[in-house]
Amino acid sequence: MRGLLARVAVAAALVVLAAGCSSDDTLATPPIPTFPGPGAAAPTSAPPSRSTLVPTDCNQILSKDDLPNLLGLPLGTVDVRSLRDVAAPSVGRLERVTCTYTSTGGAGAAPQGQQVLRLLTSGYSTPDQALAQVAVNNQVLQGQGVAPVATPIGAAQGTFFADPDGPILVVAYRQVTVSLTLTRGGGMSTDQQRSLLVDLAQRVLPVLVPSGS
Repeated sequence: MRGLLARVAVAAALVVLAAGCSSDDTLATPPIPTFPGPGAAAPTSAPPSRSTLVPTDCNQILSKDDLPNLLGLPLGTVDVRSLRDVAAPSVGRLERVTCTYTSTGGAGAAPQGQQVLRLLTSGYSTPDQALAQVAVNNQVLQGQGVAPVATPIGAAQGTFFADPDGPILVVAYRQVTVSLTLTRGGGMSTDQQRSLLVDLAQRVLPVLVPSGS
């Protein structure tokens, strides 16, 4: 009888201990950010504070250290150049930053100096001006014979173009626009190219328009 009581006491103690550990794990799990709309974005850390609408450092928008893994390239084989453009008051554009990601070469990587991704992001005075400029840019692509494919991303409006020179995804959300051109997609199907560009856009948009802003 004493042996049975001892085993019951030990079992109860283990249950209490396990419950305590489970509670600690739950409390230690950080919340996962979500992108506004019917879809969750990839987890991102809080972007650093800035005085501009669009970050001027491309590594803050999409890090060159993270991109190789997203494109299936060896780590450390991508460099990035940031170019800040002038404002365009006639169309309501306040800022524009072009990020050109190129290969540094090496085994399994694209030839040195080859562009692997071009990311262009702009900030506008109003959401309507952002949408208007995206419409103009989309018309230009359609005029070149590239068929558009509506590609909404949560609450953001997106359009995909399967351009033979490199698939393009154009997105507008609130006061910002994003254009991503993939130049390393020859081995992928159109659906795979589109999915990859959507994934990249989901990582970029929460940086440009943080949750709660």
